Amino acid sequence: MREKLLLLGQKFSQAAVQPVMFLTVMGIALAVAVIMQLGFMPSFIVFIGMLLKKMMDAMLNNLSVIFCVGLTTAFAKKKKVDAAIISLIVYIMFLASNNAWLTSQNMLAKPGAMGLFGTGQNTVLGFQVVDMNVFLGIILGCITGYVFNKLADVQFGDMFRVYGGSRFVFIVMIPITLVLAIVLSYVWPVVNYGINALSGFMKSAGAFGVFVYAFGNRFLIPTGLHHLLWMPFCFTGIGGTLNVAGKAAQGAVNIFYAEMGNNAHLTAIDPSIRFATFGFAKIFASAGIVLAMIKTAKPQNKKAVRGLLIPSLFVAMVAGITEPLDFSFLFISPLLWLVHGLLTGFSEMLLWILGSRTYSIYGLLDTVVCNSVISPKLSKIYIFFAVGIIMAVVWYFVFVFLIKKLDIKTPGREDVSEGEINIQTDGSIAVENVSGDQDSELFIEGLGGANNIAEVNNCFTRLRIDVKDVSKVNKEIISKGKQKGIVIKGNNVQIIIGMTVEDSKERLINVLNTKKE
Repeated sequence: MREKLLLLGQKFSQAAVQPVMFLTVMGIALAVAVIMQLGFMPSFIVFIGMLLKKMMDAMLNNLSVIFCVGLTTAFAKKKKVDAAIISLIVYIMFLASNNAWLTSQNMLAKPGAMGLFGTGQNTVLGFQVVDMNVFLGIILGCITGYVFNKLADVQFGDMFRVYGGSRFVFIVMIPITLVLAIVLSYVWPVVNYGINALSGFMKSAGAFGVFVYAFGNRFLIPTGLHHLLWMPFCFTGIGGTLNVAGKAAQGAVNIFYAEMGNNAHLTAIDPSIRFATFGFAKIFASAGIVLAMIKTAKPQNKKAVRGLLIPSLFVAMVAGITEPLDFSFLFISPLLWLVHGLLTGFSEMLLWILGSRTYSIYGLLDTVVCNSVISPKLSKIYIFFAVGIIMAVVWYFVFVFLIKKLDIKTPGREDVSEGEINIQTDGSIAVENVSGDQDSELFIEGLGGANNIAEVNNCFTRLRIDVKDVSKVNKEIISKGKQKGIVIKGNNVQIIIGMTVEDSKERLINVLNTKKE
């Protein structure tokens, strides 16, 4: 049961990452739009900035439907276009049926001085419904994706064939959606009360709450479940709710984006920002850790280690993708990983105590651009960078001390034969001489063959492959291909690739389809 729950959590995490990836672009575009509307800009630029802001606001205000379609499509194992269409239909059906039920039962809330804010209801795509925000998209996306995978291949006889397959999924989702629309009218207000209580508890926990959140967010990365921690705080009411310019924003990231779009009237950064600063470690810890591993590498290996780690450092600092770097020492020394988590928790707690209110969840690019439209008097971004430089030095000396004192075999501390080096699952350095489709061939062979592979997915940096019989998996064969680590959880095999993971996935699927023909 534990493994099933863990696998379920991982599947949700990897699916939820897909829509989140687009929000990075949205945040930067919104910041650019605000800059374009500054007083000294030409009128034409101001007009274009206004249009761009309207576009990004439309996306920000409709994240629920984006999550619904995104999750359903990510969960769907086949016929993804059909899955996307059905998910959109289901979402609209829910809005219509929920509004109809609230109307028929005289349960519609009446707008007050702040509109529907605080009433537990909201207007979504023109329908006044129970205010579930992003949770609505998550719930409908998960249910629709599950039903689609179960019933999308069901076929009937010739007379009723038109009602089989994806159409049958649609038919089944009609009563499910209707029941959900009615039940959630009564259940969600209770759930919302619990969400508000949890949000209030985290806020009342103060600096210690920031430490626990930051530590957990970093420490859970090997399991792939860290998304289940930061996503609710960043994109749902668990992270807080704030009325900005007459509209309710829920979640630390959504609140900041709303404040960014209304920066002219902003007098303070909402306290929910404490849940949206975990880009700090991605920027500064990465620098300290990489320099420490280069420093402690054997002289003859320093050049190779620099060539291996500096690209990972660049990706971590600029884009906020740290997994290629994380897996370079995680499996070698869990102690280093624990210390990394504790330093991360301490750093974000220190930022909060010192008054930094700087948004940072991805990397340096996103951090600089998004905070550029916020007054430094409010964001205290100078504290963010001052603490960052100091903590990067702390990370460096702590890692150098532990690596040398405990003789930890980080990259470059073992002798290797000639050839390009690569970090293996156990953290050792090995020769790498393969590329292209050869990697896919090795992965398939190491996964027990094409017939043993049930499903291929990916997240930010990992291939996530479900296999039928995990005993057939051979990690030694997989490690001969270009990868940065291998994690096996139940029947799910994760191969850490890096920023080129989507290309690797496409090549793997193409080779896999060829073998199955």
